[in-house]
Amino acid sequence: MGGRSSTSGNPVAKILTCLVHGRTPPPGLFPPRMLDAAASVSHARGRFTPLTAIERLITTLRHREPDIVPCSPLVISGARRLTGATLAEFATNPQTAADALMAAFDLIGGEVIIPMLDLSVEAADFGQKLVYPQESTPHPEYGAPLIRDHTEYRKLGRIEIREARRMQSVLEICRLLVERIGWRGVVSGFCFGPLGVLCMMRGAENLLRDCVLYRNEVKAAMETITGVLTEYVDALCGTGVLAVTLDTLFASYNGLSRELWEDIEGPFVRELARAVHARGCLVGVHNCGDGIYFDSQIRFMEPEIISYARLPEDCRDNRELKRRYGDQVVLMGSVDTALLARGTPHEVMDQCRRLIDELADGGGFILAPGCEYPPNIPLENAWALVRAARTYGRR
Repeated sequence: MGGRSSTSGNPVAKILTCLVHGRTPPPGLFPPRMLDAAASVSHARGRFTPLTAIERLITTLRHREPDIVPCSPLVISGARRLTGATLAEFATNPQTAADALMAAFDLIGGEVIIPMLDLSVEAADFGQKLVYPQESTPHPEYGAPLIRDHTEYRKLGRIEIREARRMQSVLEICRLLVERIGWRGVVSGFCFGPLGVLCMMRGAENLLRDCVLYRNEVKAAMETITGVLTEYVDALCGTGVLAVTLDTLFASYNGLSRELWEDIEGPFVRELARAVHARGCLVGVHNCGDGIYFDSQIRFMEPEIISYARLPEDCRDNRELKRRYGDQVVLMGSVDTALLARGTPHEVMDQCRRLIDELADGGGFILAPGCEYPPNIPLENAWALVRAARTYGRR
């Protein structure tokens, strides 16, 4: 090849190289028409030869059909079953977590990996006391909430990311995974939305009540949290991840009303999404609530991907979801986690086949569970999910 880079003068290769290494493309270098060209090339090539995970994702993101429907089994804390670690060890040792996640990626497969530890990461760094069970997910010490009543929202202090032990652990895990996975897959960072972080420090029932009765106090705490999370997502982008997934659970019927969510959390997650986009990374949204507000989340965050468990409140079925939103975002989901926990591999593959039939036409679909693969069950149904994508998702 000589001393000249093999990607020199090749815009498609430049796109892939920048994406896989998490580099921010120079302004204007990769306009949508160039990404469309790259997707068209991959779409055509995928008819004759397997695509890389990065090519498969670009093709999917530009709503072209790749060679195979991409998937993610979302085996996160359950991955420690492959290495013998306890859940407490997985949650507190970044090397242990990275080793387990790599084992799951190597043995089970899939294109997308999201190294989320648990939903208490950010709250713990703000000072919330946690409980670390050996075989259950870490959670706040419910009898000792950091914010005990509505008068303490304004007292929440800002923290320094460099001193945030658990967030630093996640950053280290992301760095390790990006280095080890390389071209073989896509790593997305994960950040709990500011209202979710606040919930971990106040408790869901109290927080929901306070959002109605003490809206300004809640928003004061949200501003403090978002300032820290903005630095955090920037640091996540700096690890080389391709995307950052923002969890906005409260943008659903079992969270807040649409008006309340748009007022209380919407403007703050917009800041986080803009920070991610400014670094040249993709924005993913995860929401496993009932009746989620797809339209509001798209308007506030302009995400490239939405990971969901249940239908949005304005869609009757998956085909309507595809018609209404399939040209706006990549749909990621929505294999039932209860089925993964209790069903047979045959039943899991059958549901995956139906989802592919309903959502994969024209691209823009990633097969995945609606939420994290249940951490304390056998992993055979994770293999079944990936096998379904490879079996039923071929063009």
